[in-house]
Amino acid sequence: MIILPREEPVVVNLNSYFLKIDKLVEHYQGEVGTGCIYFKSPSSEAVIFFDEANLINSYYSDKKEQLLGKDALDKIIDISPINNFSVSVFHIVPERLYYWANQAHAEVLYSDLNSEFTDFEGLINKLEGEKHNGCIDVKLNQNAGGGILFLFNGLIIGCASEKGDGGLDRSTQYQQKLLASVKKLGGVFNVKKIQLNIKPISISVVKSELVPAHVKASHPAPERRPEPKPAAKLEKQPEIKAPAPSPAAGQKETKKVLEMLEALLSLLERVIQSNKKLKVDFETLLNKKFVEKADKYDFLDPFFDEFRYSNGRVDYAGKASADVLVSAITECVREIVLSLGIVAPFRKYLESWKKGFANEIIDFDIEI
Repeated sequence: MIILPREEPVVVNLNSYFLKIDKLVEHYQGEVGTGCIYFKSPSSEAVIFFDEANLINSYYSDKKEQLLGKDALDKIIDISPINNFSVSVFHIVPERLYYWANQAHAEVLYSDLNSEFTDFEGLINKLEGEKHNGCIDVKLNQNAGGGILFLFNGLIIGCASEKGDGGLDRSTQYQQKLLASVKKLGGVFNVKKIQLNIKPISISVVKSELVPAHVKASHPAPERRPEPKPAAKLEKQPEIKAPAPSPAAGQKETKKVLEMLEALLSLLERVIQSNKKLKVDFETLLNKKFVEKADKYDFLDPFFDEFRYSNGRVDYAGKASADVLVSAITECVREIVLSLGIVAPFRKYLESWKKGFANEIIDFDIEI
């Protein structure tokens, strides 16, 4: 089973019978930059990982064999016209591309740790402290299944059920359910380490590999890589009848960032209101801080009314990037917390926020 972050597909349910894999890869290198193309059939599955210029890795699996790298790529190309794969494309943030691409190469760090002698929560805390990149494979006793916890730089970025479809579950509910199952039934843990470096397959090498042998003889691959075709042209080709792509990745990113910042400001407001020694109105305090920062972050200027927080809600009508939004609001929060002397209680309640937005905290390298 291939486990991937599949929450927000760029495109889904293409039929491999109608696709030219080399053109598909080139298009989405230009369209999404970093990501993967996932192939699924009743008897097999495969994935190709890519960035803007290279194919990073490939993986193929069926009931008889598992292949990696070039061997997997060759297999995908050979059977995709006849195997009728359902093909989907997913964006992967650049910081984690090599993590997911190297998943199949994971090295066993600790094997067969028994819950009788190893505290599961203690093991997770240890790996978090070590900023571990890898996963914990859990096998529950009594043949009750299990799951996998994925850690990136020590933070749990998702889980997958042994009985699931290979999708990533980022909810804290599943983590808590797995912890409860381990406490109740016991189990065995295998800790694996995922290396974040791998030699990519150069696109210049891959292009000749992507063309089947019988085509190469009459149509040799061009020496120069053509420019990726615009999305509109690709969709007009009759052989690719794909649903319309999802909204731009930047819009989705900004929406998720606003949810995260809204939760952060709401948390800060609750901490301040619960402290009876602080006789301040939170929104007034926050707006004063925004005015202080307006020279640096003009969208915080109340005069422009681009970023507002009121009654636990964030409204944003500006054009600043997600990175700038994160920098501005976290900077304001840090300074307010320090000025009020509430660092300890705020950090105590901050843990739940960190778990809920672990992915964004990693992506934007947030420190509060």
